[in-house]
Amino acid sequence: MDARRHLEGIESLRAYAALAVIAFHTVWLAGFEPSPVLAAIKWHGGRGVPLFFAVSAFSLAYGYGARLATAPQIKTFYLRRLFRIAPLYYLACAVQILVNLDLTWVRTHPADVFLAATFLFNLSPDHVEGIALASWSIGVEMLFYLAFPLVMAMCRTLGSAVLLTIVAVGLALGLVALSGEVSNAVQHSLAFNLPYFAAGLIAFVLFRRRPWPVWPWVLGALAGAALLVRAAGPMGALVATPLGNGAYQALWAAPIGALCLGMASGQPLALSNPVSRWLGRVSFGLYLAHPHVISALMALGVLGRIRALPLGPDLRFILALGAILAVTSAVAWALYEWVEKPGQALGRRIAA
Repeated sequence: MDARRHLEGIESLRAYAALAVIAFHTVWLAGFEPSPVLAAIKWHGGRGVPLFFAVSAFSLAYGYGARLATAPQIKTFYLRRLFRIAPLYYLACAVQILVNLDLTWVRTHPADVFLAATFLFNLSPDHVEGIALASWSIGVEMLFYLAFPLVMAMCRTLGSAVLLTIVAVGLALGLVALSGEVSNAVQHSLAFNLPYFAAGLIAFVLFRRRPWPVWPWVLGALAGAALLVRAAGPMGALVATPLGNGAYQALWAAPIGALCLGMASGQPLALSNPVSRWLGRVSFGLYLAHPHVISALMALGVLGRIRALPLGPDLRFILALGAILAVTSAVAWALYEWVEKPGQALGRRIAA
């Protein structure tokens, strides 16, 4: 198998992860409440972030798994990961400070600035959200990058990947048990999200063993997700408990991992096409820019006019989501061309 072959299905998954998060925030930030028909978006659209984590683990294992044997290779990995994330992330932090905070805040919150600048904010329960909007996941990602060479050294076989998953679930539930709640500090921690990274690694190990049919895994993943959505109601009393909530969220690693394996194994045109692949390419910008786009469209009255239309709640929701996605896509393209690509090129030059 050519370890460098571009996996277009995986790139498309990044698009769907970003779309799920944007749809989720169309409800919770923009205030467009869908009908019960689309209620799953309101309660489960945030699963796009765990999907990002699984895709990240799969992609890193695919791209670097066989190239982390020496100190120079590990150094190259860290440098390229840093310059993949840092330019756009630092820009997002600066925008948040200038738009929603001020320079006085910078002087009076040195701990926030230091932890954000060093990507260590996820280690502090009081700073786990970071400075940039929606950047808590970047704190999780960067800690996983730091541990990734060790993780890959321990995760060479299917048995070791399964064992890692068991340990990851144990750590996540142990954190919940110690905390006594699934607070933001818990839910946005690396330990709580380890099962999703582990699911991506299991998918990778299975992927490299032999070819797999695409649709059984994709349809199985979608059926598993639908089952978990459906089960949330009958399991309401259990999910309301901290450990039940943690276990329920960990269960989502199974369909997410299956989806990664299916989409990596082929290119189902219905799910992986030029549009989805382009959105996947600019998905980092989609993720970081969309909260600001929502705020801007609210301030300009665009979302207010959509809300006033004499339409059903689902049509208003879809129109709002379309407007947010259209503007965010344009912003994300500009960020990709003018921030991300130059940053990645600089990282490659320094690593070389």
